[in-house]
Amino acid sequence: MEKTIHNVVVLGGGGGSAGFLSALALKVKMPWLNVVVVHSTNIPVIGVGEATTAWIPWFLHKYLELNREQFYEETQPIWKLGIKFIWGDSTQSHFNYPFVTHLADKLSVLSKSTAYYCLDSTTESSIYSLLMEQNKSPCFQRENGDFVVDERFGYHIENTSFVAYLERRAAELDIKIIDKAVVNIEVAENGYVRQLKFTDETTLAGDLFVDCSGFRSTLLGETLQEPFCSFSSSLFCDSAVTGRWMRDDAIQPFTTAQTMQSGWCWQIDLQDKVNRGYVYSSGFISDDDALQEMKCQNPLMGDEHNLIRFKSGRHQRFWVKNVVAVGNASGFVEPLESTGLHMIGETIKCVCDVLIDSDQQPSPGLINLANLANRAIAQKWDDIRDFLSIHFKFNRRVESKFWRHCWHKTDIGDAETVVDFFQNNGPSPIGQILLRKNSVFGYNGYLNLLMGQQVPTKYQSDNDTLDLDNWRQVKNHFIKNCANALPIQEAIQVVKERKCQWLTS
Repeated sequence: MEKTIHNVVVLGGGGGSAGFLSALALKVKMPWLNVVVVHSTNIPVIGVGEATTAWIPWFLHKYLELNREQFYEETQPIWKLGIKFIWGDSTQSHFNYPFVTHLADKLSVLSKSTAYYCLDSTTESSIYSLLMEQNKSPCFQRENGDFVVDERFGYHIENTSFVAYLERRAAELDIKIIDKAVVNIEVAENGYVRQLKFTDETTLAGDLFVDCSGFRSTLLGETLQEPFCSFSSSLFCDSAVTGRWMRDDAIQPFTTAQTMQSGWCWQIDLQDKVNRGYVYSSGFISDDDALQEMKCQNPLMGDEHNLIRFKSGRHQRFWVKNVVAVGNASGFVEPLESTGLHMIGETIKCVCDVLIDSDQQPSPGLINLANLANRAIAQKWDDIRDFLSIHFKFNRRVESKFWRHCWHKTDIGDAETVVDFFQNNGPSPIGQILLRKNSVFGYNGYLNLLMGQQVPTKYQSDNDTLDLDNWRQVKNHFIKNCANALPIQEAIQVVKERKCQWLTS
């Protein structure tokens, strides 16, 4: 870069969420930038329903300043209170991974952290878990009749309407959108990308290029040849088959993750349809057999389906010279913890922080900040890999060739120290010092997963030393509040009529 960064080119694939989210973040945080999105509608988009982490509503409505009421009207999201895992010990029907959990926290009325009171079952560990059990919303009616929404949830969003919504917001901010296919990428002698060339012989130059081209990673992977770090020693799935059907039952306010013979199935509930996907390892089951297994589990699924191939891992760096990669162009893991949109947000926020703090000047300061950003994002990807690996290492729901391979061969990386601590010492909050700094899931997440899967621990709870009467009062408080929560359809109507207040965390 030879001048102040002013012209930013966002290279999308078929117009997915990564490109428009990146463009919006750059323009909202630095309105003086000239931001152009390049994508081709001839390139197909995966287009499955999106499930998010609980961080995404903050990113959308606070960081990107997207109007919440408008967002709800145009995308019709469903609240995601957490993940229902049909997973772990085969003697239990399921366990919940709610986004509101106190497992690692010590409530003022209790002598120990909540986890000590829930070693046998985490079902009643939080109000969100109880709401999941009852298929209720996070919208509560107070005694005075007012409605309040506890905004500590994620979203289920239909991809097509979500991308269309983002594109409209981008156009409103004067972000230029070009629908053309790229045929050549011109690189300067110093290795920086200079400009894109299109099929009609026109070109587009830029100071900074944001690669949102999906798995192809056109700029970072293909052009700059940034090495790819595979996660194949920890995550063995490499394929997915997806399908959907129109809803004829109650909306579930959570993502379901169900154990299958050679992988797992997700279910994402939207207002009018259900999205389902089987993530599997092609080394253990054929595509046809995977589709058949999925249809047997889901008789409502029609004949229309999509097959997706992927490789789990990340590029060594996401920021190289004047290219930053966001989304699948940077890295990918299967959506077991719905981290796709989360990492798009984390990555582009990191880019914005660097550009703002360096005054968009191509100085050694920017380079130093970019190097730290590379380290931070790599750590987040590695943290996600380690956390996902625990799901496979300790899931005893199904005994099959695939799962036996997972039990014996899964590399859980740095999570091993956390697992060892739990197995030897139980759920002590002191164990959180073993986590990576700024872990995506936090210690609550690790405890929820280890306890939910009933990973064995040498620690034996002594009920005589626990103030169980106080714990019963805490649970009764959860139950009482849960009784004031609205069913999903009623809550959707309350939000549609704008009758509620929002309680942000």
